[in-house]
Amino acid sequence: MSSNASSYSNPFAVDPTEIRDINVHARVPVVLDASNSTYFAWKTYFSLLFRENNLVDHVDGTVDSRAMVDDPEWAAIDATIIRWFFTTISKDLFHMVVRTGDDARAMWVKLNNLFTDNKLRRRIFLQQEFFHCHQDEQSIDDYCRRLKTLADELRDIGAKVDDDLLLSTLTAGLNEDFGNAASNHTLMLEPSFPKFVAYLRLEERRMKGVKKRVQHHALAAGTSRGAPPVPCQQPPPPVPPGYFPLPPAPPAPPAAPQQPGGGCHGNRRGGGRKQQQASGGPHLQQ
Repeated sequence: MSSNASSYSNPFAVDPTEIRDINVHARVPVVLDASNSTYFAWKTYFSLLFRENNLVDHVDGTVDSRAMVDDPEWAAIDATIIRWFFTTISKDLFHMVVRTGDDARAMWVKLNNLFTDNKLRRRIFLQQEFFHCHQDEQSIDDYCRRLKTLADELRDIGAKVDDDLLLSTLTAGLNEDFGNAASNHTLMLEPSFPKFVAYLRLEERRMKGVKKRVQHHALAAGTSRGAPPVPCQQPPPPVPPGYFPLPPAPPAPPAAPQQPGGGCHGNRRGGGRKQQQASGGPHLQQ
């Protein structure tokens, strides 16, 4: 950098061209948005990016940017940092913070203040979400990641969440499938959040294996007791050339209705008359 900048920035040389060619989306793989919990990750990625490239003095307030107006290298790097901010925040945030004349330091402070101002209200909101966070249908990784993100955001506004509180909240929010695992954390030597999360991952993997074996055995049992096989239907024999099948016979006519006195009861009465004739006629009543 030029001699004017040497007294303000760190002694390591910074090439504006190399800074401009950095793929910021590879270094900061999140988009800052007020509607989700990405602030802690976004801030952490940018803090590492500044330290890796000796750019901390552009955002930490140790250099008076007004004294660097005439330094083209400083101005070029500052503009690159502002472009990084604009391409890693949501459109709503962009329209909220964009303003002509802001340097990288002003933009950095403005973006951070959006998530750290109104600390009391934000703390109440985050604490409610943190203590009511449950696993439900989430995987262990998704659930634990969500819980840790909320704890980090609470820490950013001064509400410290220690490891014991994080661990107990994690245990209380597990679903019923992890009931035994939740009680086992007290048996660990020096339990911690990372150690218990690693244990839960193994337990989730074991449970998936058990479920898969049960389904396999049920399928195998159902196949062995299955319905009898459906017989194969043979195709009809081929029709020889010149053969014309006869039309189907007409249906038989309906049966004639029975005469009165017929049927089962009539036969019984007829049998009675024949018996009377055979015995010499009806007996007279005395």
